[in-house]
Amino acid sequence: MKEIHCKKCGKEIIILPLTEKQKLDIYLLMQNDLRLFLEQKLISDFNLDKEKVEAVICHLNKKQDCCAACGSKVLASECTECPDCGAFNYNLQEPVFNIEFCSHLEWSLDFSNTEQENTEYYVESFWCDGILQIPEDPESLLYDNIKNDKQIVTKAWIGYGGQDIYEMKIKFGRKSLGNYKKGKSIIGCIPKAGRKEKWITLDVNKRKIEIQLT
Repeated sequence: MKEIHCKKCGKEIIILPLTEKQKLDIYLLMQNDLRLFLEQKLISDFNLDKEKVEAVICHLNKKQDCCAACGSKVLASECTECPDCGAFNYNLQEPVFNIEFCSHLEWSLDFSNTEQENTEYYVESFWCDGILQIPEDPESLLYDNIKNDKQIVTKAWIGYGGQDIYEMKIKFGRKSLGNYKKGKSIIGCIPKAGRKEKWITLDVNKRKIEIQLT
């Protein structure tokens, strides 16, 4: 495996040949601060000794584009050098379905233009107080699974106070599926508020919501 010299710490860092699933696994372990499990995974997958694994982990930045050493948000590609401090960063691309997308979707939900499974609730005053960016089945974020299922199932906090837990199905249309395949943002695939076509289906009794992306 190829190695690169980190100008910041002086160590030689192995460039790991990561698959999509391995990148996803690393992302999830980093987001949940499960360093011990991450060490075990890298040792098992790549037959590395602990010293080399520790060097790899120190150069995995938790937040994309933010340098793991100095925190500057200046990184523009994977396996790159920070222009501010010279540190090597893996800067692995996040899943397209991430906290930024979930935040935009949360802000875009328009309950005044919603297809309802029942009419006993005045849902126009509902609002959303968060969408879980890591679904219960994390492997559903892999492209092959998105291609087959054309949806991601996660949780959202919705209601008059935004505190009721709903199962949220986010269904992919042609544009969003194409963007996902290319690793491009799907934020632009969220329909605009006030759109005539109903893209939100809500069942308050069953605590379920479906979102249709373009």
